[in-house]
Amino acid sequence: MRNAVVRLVLLLAVAAVALAVWLFALDGRGQPETTPPRARLYSVEQDDVVNVAVRTGTDAVAFEKRDGLWYFSDNPLLPVNLDRWGGVVLLLSGPEVERRLPSPDAPHEFGLDAPSVVDVGLANGQQISVRLGEETPDGRNVYAQLDGEQGVALVNEPWAGVLLRLAADPPRPYWYYRVDPARVRLLEIESADGIVTFLLGLPGADGESSNSVVQGDVASDLTDHQRRTVLSVAGGPATFGVARWPAGLSAESTGLDSPRSFVRVTYELAVPLEDKVAVSAAFAVGERTPGGDGYYAATPDAPLLLTFDAAWVEETLSLAKREFDGEA
Repeated sequence: MRNAVVRLVLLLAVAAVALAVWLFALDGRGQPETTPPRARLYSVEQDDVVNVAVRTGTDAVAFEKRDGLWYFSDNPLLPVNLDRWGGVVLLLSGPEVERRLPSPDAPHEFGLDAPSVVDVGLANGQQISVRLGEETPDGRNVYAQLDGEQGVALVNEPWAGVLLRLAADPPRPYWYYRVDPARVRLLEIESADGIVTFLLGLPGADGESSNSVVQGDVASDLTDHQRRTVLSVAGGPATFGVARWPAGLSAESTGLDSPRSFVRVTYELAVPLEDKVAVSAAFAVGERTPGGDGYYAATPDAPLLLTFDAAWVEETLSLAKREFDGEA
């Protein structure tokens, strides 16, 4: 009897071990193999990044973080467009390296003789500078070099592309109305004369680009001359001032309690954001500024006092007036 009990205990022990082995094997079945993380060109914490500057052969832009928010360095009241800024600081924490190359004999072969540059500033005062050259022949990577180092690394092209686009197409808020006129699709002007809407570059019934003007229920095609005139103002004012609302300055004194005009513009984004391909911005325009070179303006999208270039405001209002006066 005792032998039978011992055999039963041993059998149960063996079964338990076998079950444990089987469960362990089952738990690992179908799990993806882990791959070691790639080396990075540099590595910093996102929260430590406090400023960044991007320079290309044609453009330059800089940003700084204040009170947890990001602003343009040359315009301290102008915040970044959060739709565009999302993920940028993560990229600035450092790109993965696809491959490392020895120091080049001829830097111009990699485009590093006249590179674009991304400067990253940290809270401790450290500065990291990345030189970006040309794309690799397959277009997947960009030649990169840390300032002060001789070797060259291949970094992912989208990493470089997103950062370089900050300079080529700065992430201004949508209400900061200065865009390529070719991207404007609607320019609506409301003044004492009435409302005039210019439709620009919209697809017509024949599939061709159509340009027209609408007053009330009446629409007509724009002549080439009219279109050129509209495009000359469609991209926004030459100067666009942004200021905190001065203490003691009333809406009445700016003319914004009863605006002389309203302007609404809809324009296509240079690069669509998910399902957003176009955005609109609206402004009230008041009286001339004391210096006479601008007009006070405001937008519901920002609690700031804006100023528009005076010549732009007057040319824009004249568009509506000419339409109501029947002038070409």
